[in-house]
Amino acid sequence: MAKRTESAEELRERILAAMRADIGISERMALPFVESVMQCFAGEQPYFPAAVRTYPLAEIRRSLESGIPVKQVMRDFDVSRSKLHELFPGGLPRKGKQVSSTVSMKVETN
Repeated sequence: MAKRTESAEELRERILAAMRADIGISERMALPFVESVMQCFAGEQPYFPAAVRTYPLAEIRRSLESGIPVKQVMRDFDVSRSKLHELFPGGLPRKGKQVSSTVSMKVETN
């Protein structure tokens, strides 16, 4: 199924709405900028990378450690299983799992 493309008018409205919301300027002030952007990219399909997303690691960790199923955590935080493993490279936190030290203790024996 082909992805629906935005019409020029829909794109114009999206840019205008974003400028009004993000910058707080009036429609009258924003329109010349919107038209400039529309002319600059006319006939092109520019790629704008997605904004960098931050994840509430402490909240995700608490949820997993409290025993909430991974699938529920994935839904609650809108994150994939692979992203969870990327966020917690040492393994996903588990219920009741104590953080263990990686330093060995030397004990003198007689």
